[in-house]
Amino acid sequence: MRLRLTVLLALAVPLLRLPVGAQPAPAGRVLLYAEPNYRGEALVVPAGTALDNLEYVRDGRGRKWNDRIVSVRVEGPVVLVAYEHANFRGAQTTFTRHSADLLTLSLGDRGGADWTRRISSLRAEPAGPDGSVFLVWNRRDAERAVRSAYRDLLGREPDPAGLQAYGTRLRDAGWTEDQLRDQLRRSPEFRARDLGALIRQAYRELLGREPDPAGQAAYTRRLQGGMSEAEFRADLQRSGEYRSRAARDRVTRAYREVLRREPDPAGLAHYTQFILERGWDDNRVRDALRQSDEYRNLPRR
Repeated sequence: MRLRLTVLLALAVPLLRLPVGAQPAPAGRVLLYAEPNYRGEALVVPAGTALDNLEYVRDGRGRKWNDRIVSVRVEGPVVLVAYEHANFRGAQTTFTRHSADLLTLSLGDRGGADWTRRISSLRAEPAGPDGSVFLVWNRRDAERAVRSAYRDLLGREPDPAGLQAYGTRLRDAGWTEDQLRDQLRRSPEFRARDLGALIRQAYRELLGREPDPAGQAAYTRRLQGGMSEAEFRADLQRSGEYRSRAARDRVTRAYREVLRREPDPAGLAHYTQFILERGWDDNRVRDALRQSDEYRNLPRR
């Protein structure tokens, strides 16, 4: 097994190099969570570890870690290289800092896909004493990283000049994805975003209302400080207000599909509470409705 891992690591890209003359740093570690905002049980991966298939890595309850990771903490001098598929294959991304919700990171090679619950293999590589690394990118992966950063931060595909310029920075200067994203955050285009319109649209779409003055002011400051639209929307989706609204919408859909009517206030409150507090999914709600006398007495179609 050790030989197999060594061979796979030699083929994986991007590769990490310590600066010339650098001494090994104290070991860092990466903590991976199945819930956003670093909640729940964590998979702890020390620097220097490679896991070629998370299908075979289990948590304390015997559940597989494959395609479950939602948030990442990076502690100490370590870089996480995460892959979409087992054996270090498919799309990949790097982490040199925390990520509270992988919903904010697009895959970069297909429309609409993000990294939520997509990590299947990974490497935790030690960095230099000052946390520095040099990443070796091939052209395909460098372009994917640039596309992902443009989509997440500027809401568009990169223009040819930007794709070439930033791809060159990744390949020739060994930039990390975080360095690329920091550079885009300093761009005039990012700073010129219409924050008022951005905030109002997200509140209307996700919360079904206009932003309150306190929320408007708080998110304006955070967006001015470098928060991306994807990070802003993910933050709203972690709120209790959004979770309650989403749960009510799920109960409403279940009533319409199973009982062919709108939910009564008591039923709406009852099943919404079960989703929020007991973790019921849509199928559990539908199954409960199918056990009711009302469902059994419905005329069959």
